[in-house]
Amino acid sequence: MAIHPLPDIATDVEDRLVRAARGSDAFGKLIEPWRRPLFGYVYRMVTHPQDAEDLTQEAIIRAFQFLAEFRAESRFKSWLFGIATHICLDHLRKKKRWRVEAQLEGEKRAEADPEALEQLGGLMSQPDFVFEIREHITFCFSCVARTLEPQEQAALMLREVLGFTAREAADILDVTDSVFRHRRSSARSQMCTAFDGLCQLINKTGVCYQCTGLREHAPRQNQCESLPEITVAPGLDLTPDNLLDARVRIARKADLEDGGTRRLHEGFFSGLSAHEESR
Repeated sequence: MAIHPLPDIATDVEDRLVRAARGSDAFGKLIEPWRRPLFGYVYRMVTHPQDAEDLTQEAIIRAFQFLAEFRAESRFKSWLFGIATHICLDHLRKKKRWRVEAQLEGEKRAEADPEALEQLGGLMSQPDFVFEIREHITFCFSCVARTLEPQEQAALMLREVLGFTAREAADILDVTDSVFRHRRSSARSQMCTAFDGLCQLINKTGVCYQCTGLREHAPRQNQCESLPEITVAPGLDLTPDNLLDARVRIARKADLEDGGTRRLHEGFFSGLSAHEESR
């Protein structure tokens, strides 16, 4: 299960569900298909498990409160994700943007703390734990996205990861098409630069090799298949843009929320959030 795909609900079915939810207690039926993809989006935006749970619930409550104001001028999914997006943006504006090297700093702190290393080893040795390298690439994608200005981060997530059209994403962010294109382009450029200098899976001189290092730290029976590098689609040149697209495809498909590596990443997200906020 990846970032939970946006449900493909026919417009007429959606209209009936909205009308029913306004007139009775049927709101749960309307919102249920969207609950998990909504959480997946918020989780990747705010990179903190408890904050993501709280903000997702806040978005659902607001959708219930303001459903009477939904005029069906856009699809329900755009309206709902617009509510969640602006809740996330309000939250992120109060937080510090992360440094590109945040994960490396977290690794250094863990290596200097024997108790932390012991806890890490215990977690990775549990029978139901699986270190899935694609989940870690997705975790890393969200961490690096936290280095962006929040509106740029949202533009990247909405268009690249969730697959909203550029027009839908611009409407969600309440900006013009040209402003959205600029923010998306800026986000992509910054992500390309960060990964090129950081990640050994796309550049052998990159300083970060957590994917392979953590995989080797896990017991053999808890290791996933290896992934020595990020590769682009057949026939494409090995450009920074194409490498970012390859990473986006992994981020769309990997199960960051419910996968076998989830507990590890929840701990990493919580620890990195606390440290980056305390700077």
